[in-house]
Amino acid sequence: GGVRARPDLVVNSLANPPAVVSAGDGFSARDRTRNIGKATAHATVTRYYLSKAGHRTQVARRSVSLLKPGRSSAGSVTATVPVTLDTGAYSLVACADAPGAVMETSEKNNCRTAATRIVIKKPPPRV
Repeated sequence: GGVRARPDLVVNSLANPPAVVSAGDGFSARDRTRNIGKATAHATVTRYYLSKAGHRTQVARRSVSLLKPGRSSAGSVTATVPVTLDTGAYSLVACADAPGAVMETSEKNNCRTAATRIVIKKPPPRV
């Protein structure tokens, strides 16, 4: 028996985040998720994380419809920075098929990191 063709989901592009966001605020995040495999991928979820020192915090998720081989899905979401998140510089990471629901050719190429970092600052004092 030959190897079964499998889908392979990647985040093909990820828009750079804003330079600075206050904890508790939201920002727009955009990605394009593509199926580079040889089989159709059922509906999946692309998740967005803020990553710092190897620790990831999920800030958004986007549903991706069924993707035939070579097809892609572009979309934007509003990411919400938790009020409890430590201040500092983070990387924005988007991961296709985030729960690992789809059996893929490669499970190691699902994520993409934005080219620029995002600085999370303390929220302004409440008046």
